[in-house]
Amino acid sequence: AVVSTQSTGELDRKTDFPSSVWDQALVCGIVRLSLQQCSLAGVPEQVFTLRGTLQELELGQNNLRELPAEMGKMAKLRKLNLVNNSIKELPQEMSALAALEDLNMSHNKLTEIPETVYSMSAICSLILSNNQISKVEPSKLIGLSSLVCLDLENNNIGRLPPELSLIPNLRTLLVMGNSFKIPRADVLARGSTEVIAWLKNKVPL
Repeated sequence: AVVSTQSTGELDRKTDFPSSVWDQALVCGIVRLSLQQCSLAGVPEQVFTLRGTLQELELGQNNLRELPAEMGKMAKLRKLNLVNNSIKELPQEMSALAALEDLNMSHNKLTEIPETVYSMSAICSLILSNNQISKVEPSKLIGLSSLVCLDLENNNIGRLPPELSLIPNLRTLLVMGNSFKIPRADVLARGSTEVIAWLKNKVPL
């Protein structure tokens, strides 16, 4: 049920959501809603009635293949967890999520970084590990001036572009478990600071 005193809703592992639950959530003005492990094939439409207050939405470990365009109306959203679904792309409407800081899409079916992400100007943490991403486009990522953490571990990236080191505020870059051979594993094992420095040295003058 919705915990009104904490302005959060914990509905994990539930498959039935009585209308009274949503009514209470709307009245309480909840800021966080968790719908993990609920066997969801789609985002409940009632979620969008909470767009005036909702800042954190947990939709991990469901059966989602896509997200509706209405996600772009969640203007207050700061954190979105979509881990362990079957999502291949994001709707273009989500480019309007100007407040989104934390996006976790680990363990989905992405083959590239969603184009929508490049318009999310507030994004600080972008977790895209354990997908099927085959390449990255640093020229687009460089525009994300708030990006501090980029996790691309366990994908199919064949080449790691040195220009990733030019993302202005990047501090954490996780890229182990991909198909590229350079930089070598011993460089990757030294941690993000060393990897970013190594890449920066390889940027063409």
